Amino acid sequence: MNKLLLVFILHLMVVFSVTAQQLQKKANSYNGVLLTRFSESKTKQGNERDTCKILYLQNSAKDSLLVYKIAEGVISEATAYSLTGSGKGLNLNAKSVLNDSETADGWQITFSDAEHLMRVNQDHYVLYPKFYASVKQEINTKHSIIGLFDLLEDYLEDYSISDIYPVLLSENRIRWNKTIQKAKIITQRSQSDLKDTWDAKYAYNSLNKLKSVKASSAEEVHFSKKMSYVNSSTIKMDIYRNTEDRQIVSRQVFYSPLKINQLKIIDQVEETGQNKETMLITTINKKNIGKVKSLLLSQAEVKQLIK
Repeated sequence: MNKLLLVFILHLMVVFSVTAQQLQKKANSYNGVLLTRFSESKTKQGNERDTCKILYLQNSAKDSLLVYKIAEGVISEATAYSLTGSGKGLNLNAKSVLNDSETADGWQITFSDAEHLMRVNQDHYVLYPKFYASVKQEINTKHSIIGLFDLLEDYLEDYSISDIYPVLLSENRIRWNKTIQKAKIITQRSQSDLKDTWDAKYAYNSLNKLKSVKASSAEEVHFSKKMSYVNSSTIKMDIYRNTEDRQIVSRQVFYSPLKINQLKIIDQVEETGQNKETMLITTINKKNIGKVKSLLLSQAEVKQLIK
């Protein structure tokens, strides 16, 4: 009897050991996406072309993201994003891996079930009740960084987040559904202690697809976006962004739901202080890398992945 009991205990130990190894393996699995960005800048002084690659590595828990920017085969930037929970809500941190410093102010994120509200620092996003629970689960429970960036794609620049393209990185196929009702955004002026408050209004069409967004004050428009669902293969976005009247960008974005691996962007940039106008044409191609061994890679390992 004792021998049978011993055999049973040993069997359970083996099962638990295998299960633990599988869970550990799952927790330590990582996937990569590579974007190749081709840019052409046109000014009165002449034209310039540039190509860079951006490598995104994410863990299976989706709460950690590492973004490598590669120019001429060399890592020029490497930013690590982490989304962690605490008793006060969520914290999103962005840190440079190359010089071990914070690259942007951290985000403090909380949710209010009664108001169907998500707070990011001092900004408020009121969601439609139908989508509030799924958004909260994706961000607050699963800690999905890409899910968070996808929801706030129009305001990433206001949070000093760059080189993130949610439309190519997210697996969300209903991103333009009736999600956000309205928002209140506060931005810090770059050359003074003053802050601006913008009320963002969202409009949806009869199919409950996003029609337009407009973030403005009583005096001016900070951001606007108009969606055009041209046909089943083309979505066009007309975007306007005014940064403190110093830089005004009029942007057209073309995206195909049938060809989800490419994004085309045309920018008309007016820098009022320098009396300078620039046309910037950008094409971004996506390639799924698949599984990688780690988030932190050496220069040689990154170079091997982006070949």
